[in-house]
Formats: sequence, structure tokens, C-alpha cells
Amino acid sequence: MTTISLSRQFARWAAGLRHEDLPPAVVDKVKALALHALTSVAFGTRNAHSREVVELALAEEAKADGATVLGDGRRATRVGAAFANAELMHASLLWDSYRMLTHPGPVLVPAALVNAELEGRDGRAIITALAAGYEFSCRLCDKFIPSTAARGFRPSPIFSTMGAAMVTGKLMGLDENGLVATIALAANFASGLNEGQRSGGNELAIHEPHAARNGVFAGLMARAGHVKGSEFSIEGDAGFYNAFTGSHSGKLTYAFTGPLQFDPASITAGLGQEYKHLTAMFRMYPCAGYNQAVINLMAEMKAAHTLDADKIRDVAIHMNWLETLYPSPAFPRFADWQKARIGETKYFAAHAAVNGGYPVVGGRTFGPTGQDLEADQRVLAFMERHITLVPEEDRPMFSPAIVVTMQDGTRHRGEYPYDRMAWDFDTLVENLQACLPGYPGGKPAFDRLVELARALDTLASVQPIIAATTPAWAGPGPA
Repeated sequence: MTTISLSRQFARWAAGLRHEDLPPAVVDKVKALALHALTSVAFGTRNAHSREVVELALAEEAKADGATVLGDGRRATRVGAAFANAELMHASLLWDSYRMLTHPGPVLVPAALVNAELEGRDGRAIITALAAGYEFSCRLCDKFIPSTAARGFRPSPIFSTMGAAMVTGKLMGLDENGLVATIALAANFASGLNEGQRSGGNELAIHEPHAARNGVFAGLMARAGHVKGSEFSIEGDAGFYNAFTGSHSGKLTYAFTGPLQFDPASITAGLGQEYKHLTAMFRMYPCAGYNQAVINLMAEMKAAHTLDADKIRDVAIHMNWLETLYPSPAFPRFADWQKARIGETKYFAAHAAVNGGYPVVGGRTFGPTGQDLEADQRVLAFMERHITLVPEEDRPMFSPAIVVTMQDGTRHRGEYPYDRMAWDFDTLVENLQACLPGYPGGKPAFDRLVELARALDTLASVQPIIAATTPAWAGPGPA
């Protein structure tokens, strides 16, 4: 165990972090992450489940001088508004992703908004808090995600609770000791299991919203001063890592690639100089993160080689082996992972092979009850007959290769390295244009959001963002 705890190292760095300390690339990335989450609000307001959750939060925790519920305009307690806003972002399926199994955006961004509103913080403070929260969350989970999933926990709410707590504490202006207490409380509040999606439950739908609530509550409790945080809440013998990963000494159960042991000192190595969250990626399709690159690569290959799906003999998709056993080899969702299923990798690859792509969030609906039944039936037949998954232990995560063999024996091979999805702000804006056909409020509303996110460091308050995400189109719409 180190002399200076991990909690204190992170707390000391975050307490002293200033906006002017952030490299331009970090500021740009934080703006992109914020824009992605804010864009998702409009889609979330059109989701029946999220509207029910918002109404529940307002019924139980309405507060006239509280924080604003986006897309609605009414106010709730700090934790209630964080929960409701996280639900709006999460329900859209337009999430960011770090190391496959965490989605910080629907947790950290709501925490930033409610705290910035109630603490009267400006855009520079929001960026700084999000940079601290993202970095804390990403460094904590970086090596440990497969091991966490192997314990039966869903990594996203576990690690994102920690990030939201850091965002909250930073915007509340807590000092080093206050942040140590915040981290300890968040470590006790983190939760979320993988069993639901394996056995027909849908608890996952509120994992990230609950994580946002818990992270904000950790900051509130720490500021109240009634709890002294344990110094080694993360790496202690009975601490966060031991509970959620099975080891406090850097021993891993599984790894995407590389050895199953690493030095825990590397968790904070380069803190403040190297930013892990620069590699966070943005989901554009309403499906698992590891399928995003599969869709893009298959669509690119179809276009580049003018591939006729009716003339394809077989498609081999080479993936990181853990991606074929989602969420974990210890608890795979499907024992027969090679079987073709609607909503799994073969399905999305088949769509791209037949249709040239897959609709982004907000786009047209595909599937057996979709808008083009003839095309859908071709997809189902294609995925059953022509696609094979090839798991590889040394292949980087989110970096598939596809080999297409035509009926005449011709072969085409393509690779899609992960770094192609770690976009900056301008690249994200370009890609989000594909969402505009289904975006409530249309291009003018979206362009206003882009303008505000781009100028986030010049905003005197969060109010313009609240106004842009609670416009005239808010309220009940088609489910």
C-alpha cells in the first residue's frame, strides 16, 4: 500500500486543478463529451420510460428552488434532478464509452449541470470539474473493467458513480480533505449488477441515473461534514478495488490484452500530464459499443468494393475475445455466443452488408417490425447463413477486422483501429449531423446546442444550456 493513498492523490490533484492547467486537447474533448450528452436529451424526452421516470422524480422530489429538469423546465432536489436528467440522457442510447463497459457521459454531465446551476458556476468551472471527474473515473477503471464484470458487477455505474462524485465535489469547491471524504462515500454508494440483462430484467435502465444520484449525494454528504472518509477507501484490504475487482494489489481476473498483473502505482502515474479520457469514444448507433466499429467497417468495405450482399459467400468478423462473451466470460449473456441473434454483432454486420449501414440514434427503425420488411428479411437470412465471429485474445478492444469472401473466391479484408472513434469536437459535430432527421427541434435547435458547447468556456452560467435543452418541443411526444 502506498504512503499516500490513491484517494488523496486524486483529491489533491483535483482540488488544485484550474481551467488554465488543462491542455487545449482536453478542453476540446470535454466540450465534445458534453455536447454528445446534451444532444441525447432531446431524444430522451421522446422515450416513454424516461418520461415516467422524470414524472416519478418530480412527484417525489419537486423543489421550487431546486435544479432544473431538462426537457421539462420544472425543478427538483439536486439529487432528484441529477437522476431525472441522467435518465433522459441514458434513455436515448446516445452514450459515450470508455474501455467498452463504462458510459460516463449520462452520469457525469447531469452531475455537472445540477451542481453548476445550484452553485452558480460558470462554463470554465464546468469544464474543469468534468475533466477531473472523467479522468478520475477512467483511471480507476482502465485496467479493471473485465475483472469487475467477472465479479457480477456492471462496471459503468460502479466507476461512473466515482466520477460523478468528483464532478460534484469539484463544483462545490471542496478542498482536498473534502474530496477524500467524497471519494470514500462514493465508493460505498456504487452499485449495479449484470444479472438483469442475463435473465430478462431491465434494471440496467436505471443504473446510470442511479449512479448520477449517488455521486451527487456523496458530494452533499461530504460537504455536510458529518462523515470522515476512510483514507484507503479505494485500495484498502476491504476497499473499493477488493470489493469490485477481487484484488487490491493489481491482480486481474481478465484483461482485454496483456498480463494479469500490473503495478497499482500506474493508476495515478502521469496524473495531470496524461489524460486517459482523451480516448473516450462516442456511440452513434443504438447498440453495444463494440458493434459501432463493426457497422462502420462493414459499411466502408461494402462501399469501397461495391459489395453485392447476394454475391457474398461468408463474412468473418475478428474481435477481441471478451467482446464475444459480453459482459464477461464469467457471466456471458449467451453461452452459445456464435448463434445469430437480432440485436447482436451478426445482426448489425448483416445490416451493414445488406443496407450499407445502420441507422444512428434518431434515425429510421430497422428490425423484423421495421419500415422495410423486405430488407429486414434479407438481413435476417444473411446473418444466419454468412457471418462467423472469430474471437482473438491479442486483438485490441473495439478494433475489429473483417474478411469478406465472395462466391467467386475473391477476398476483401479491412481493419478498424479504435483510435478512429476517439473523435475531437469538430469530428463529433460532423458525425452528429446524421442524427438531425430525427432530432426534435431540427437543425436550428441542434446548431444552437453546438454553438453553446463550443463556447462553453465563455459562458457565465449554465442557464443558456438549460434553455437550449428545454425548448418549445419539450414535453410528451411519440414513444
